[in-house]
Amino acid sequence: MHPRRLPRTVLPAAAALLCGLLASCSSGSASPAAAGTSPTGAAQVTTVSPDPAATPSVNSSPKTLPPSRLCAVLDRSAARQVLTDPKQAPRVAPNKGTAPDSCSYTSGDGTAMLTLNPSTRSYAAELSAAHSLVRDPASAGMRDVKVTEVDGLGQGAFSETTQVLRPRQNVAYVVWRAGSRTWVLTLAETAGAKGADRLVSLARQITPRLPR
Repeated sequence: MHPRRLPRTVLPAAAALLCGLLASCSSGSASPAAAGTSPTGAAQVTTVSPDPAATPSVNSSPKTLPPSRLCAVLDRSAARQVLTDPKQAPRVAPNKGTAPDSCSYTSGDGTAMLTLNPSTRSYAAELSAAHSLVRDPASAGMRDVKVTEVDGLGQGAFSETTQVLRPRQNVAYVVWRAGSRTWVLTLAETAGAKGADRLVSLARQITPRLPR
């Protein structure tokens, strides 16, 4: 597995449920490498969680939790800047541990997912991991990884785009420092990359409302 930044317990909630909606989800699992490559806490629209024990089965009836407080920051009108007809994704309790603090929306046609969450790692660690993946994307089941510095967002920011090979999807991230935290916006799309160019402007819009 590539020594990348994704946590071993991130977003087991919406990703598992969304799999049943997305056209690219297959009956098999994504490769272990691909499951461990997104920024810490970031959403992944795949059939796999970094910690399979923490991921409810798509066929089960997982317990849902109240929406994260972050859904007051990334509300439906904000999500509409990136997604068509956004619908708030349920927040699902993991089998073990505490549910990650994240807010997710799916597009009306079920081909895209947008998520906001704090990172559990420093901004410097996130940026270092991103550049490592640029040098070796294949080890993480990816290709065409690009990292670009972003100006005018928090105390430091970068964007990252990549193609995940199994299941096929285009994934974009914006990672930035705001106050004492590092934040991640993730957009995963299975029908071509359409909204990634709007992620940075969305991050700028919601930054003043983020918890400190």
